[in-house]
Amino acid sequence: MYAPTARLGQVRRALAIAAKHDLEIHQMDVCTAFLGVDLEEEIYMHPPQGYFRLLQTGRLTKNSRKMVLRLRKSLYGLKQSLHVWYGTFKDFVISIGFMVARVDRGLLVLHNKEQDIVAAVVLYVDDLLIIPNEGLFGQIKDQMKKRFQMHDLGSVSFYLAMNIECNREHHTINIHQHSYIRTILAKFRMDELRPVATPMAMKLHKRKPDEEARDPTIYQSMIGSLMFTMTTTRPDIAYAIGVLSQYNHDPSNEYMVALIRVFRYLNGTKGWRLRSSGALGGALEGQGALRCYVDSDDAGCPDD
Repeated sequence: MYAPTARLGQVRRALAIAAKHDLEIHQMDVCTAFLGVDLEEEIYMHPPQGYFRLLQTGRLTKNSRKMVLRLRKSLYGLKQSLHVWYGTFKDFVISIGFMVARVDRGLLVLHNKEQDIVAAVVLYVDDLLIIPNEGLFGQIKDQMKKRFQMHDLGSVSFYLAMNIECNREHHTINIHQHSYIRTILAKFRMDELRPVATPMAMKLHKRKPDEEARDPTIYQSMIGSLMFTMTTTRPDIAYAIGVLSQYNHDPSNEYMVALIRVFRYLNGTKGWRLRSSGALGGALEGQGALRCYVDSDDAGCPDD
């Protein structure tokens, strides 16, 4: 009753591999993915309205109108459709040489004789990213089009609310959510707020029993909107959201102000991007250098 889909972390990893090896990334969409897939379970449904009028056999009895129909194929809205679609797609790509990656069932990879990865397919329900070596690109696409009705969207530019900017000349891929952040700022009427330089408010205290409470529904909606961008392209707000989400059930006015501060921070940094660079594009100075910056305490917590 579910479909394994690629985690956002694996999507970013696939894009980073493509940047490193200068691979082309194309997006394909499966048309009516859930229709026509064979069901594994016995599922029955009442006939839709008007079904008996279409039969016109003249042999219908009163009891015939009480019958049910057994479904042989999946339908949209059926709980099992996601699961059987994934199984059908997985079996097909395995038949053409791919294998399911151990780290993520939504990532399927193709190896050569030397066990090097030469192609990858990222599956998110019915949206595909295809990342092959140049020589395999047309072959994989043709094989998929023969089996499924596909819509070729060409080189990827927008995927799962992420803007993807590929610069093959400099071996770089930038991902950002400028459009999504603008949408949530406008939704909560915070697009006109003055930006701030840091996402986390200083010296937040635990809520006191006599403190005035704010509407938890609005607070939770704001947190949920920010969590999506946090897990997709903006890890810099992870600490702030981690602290503020602890008060989803009963937020105080102080915590609402702190949450608004995160929106103010995004308002000033909505154009920021995550960049993956290949060996020839924008590598850090020094051979193989990797620089990391962390402040796990970000602004401090006086309570614990």
